[in-house]
Amino acid sequence: MNRFGILECVEIKEKDYQGYVVALASITDPTFVLFFPINKENAKMVNFVLDDKNKYSADTNILGIYKTMIDSWKSSDKYLSGIIMDSVYSDEAKGDVLMIRLAMSDNNGDLESLVYVNFLHAIMLAAMEGVDVVVNDKLIEKMVPQDGEYNDAVEKNISKKQDAHFPEDKKLISIAKKIMSGKIKDS
Repeated sequence: MNRFGILECVEIKEKDYQGYVVALASITDPTFVLFFPINKENAKMVNFVLDDKNKYSADTNILGIYKTMIDSWKSSDKYLSGIIMDSVYSDEAKGDVLMIRLAMSDNNGDLESLVYVNFLHAIMLAAMEGVDVVVNDKLIEKMVPQDGEYNDAVEKNISKKQDAHFPEDKKLISIAKKIMSGKIKDS
């Protein structure tokens, strides 16, 4: 299992995807970040919650629903202790689909229940409560390209960029030797 914290939502403008994503950074390796698509309105809401300066209450439009939910859990001595993301096979979709559950604990920290929710609810609640998102290894394997695939794609990209921007100089080694030996004359 891998623990991730919610960073923020950012807008991506790439050839393959244009729109907003929510960034989840690995707790153990902050250079490993997962991106999930999210619409602009929800991205603004998540960023609003993540900003410590912003205050929200049960009266705050949509966020009030989440705040009321959290307050009702706390009043019955239940707490959101984490979010679990996994994938399961769906006959209807004929493939794996995302399965997200809230881990609810009692005031002793004992796991009391797992509640199925959609992606947005999980992200909003995790942001509001500051809890980690646990992502199953199987799901990460499906999301992250295999080493060979990634390395091949990176090498092809680098090769294309080098061919396009850096012409090859056949006399490079002899020029370097002249420079090191001090035999270059000022023109």
